[in-house]
Amino acid sequence: MIHPDAPQGLTVQSKTDTSVSIKWDAVSYPGGIKEYEIYRNDQSVGKRVGTSFSESGLSPETSYEFKVRAIANNGQISAFSVPLTVETEPAPVEGD
Repeated sequence: MIHPDAPQGLTVQSKTDTSVSIKWDAVSYPGGIKEYEIYRNDQSVGKRVGTSFSESGLSPETSYEFKVRAIANNGQISAFSVPLTVETEPAPVEGD
């Protein structure tokens, strides 16, 4: 069986000091894509039916590497996307 293509076009939608929101282009595949699995620093952090993912509870001024793979309705799994490195914003300065 043919595997789905790896997701393309990973970009940052938004970021703060403790959260990151990313999106990617939908993968077309005969029979359809069931979901996408998101990895942060090589650990699975969730699955999404859509083409975006948000995560909070991150550390300020820290680099995180995200990558995504597509899972087809027939169980075939794509290769990982090109990794996207995101650095969270600095923490707000108290008293400003």
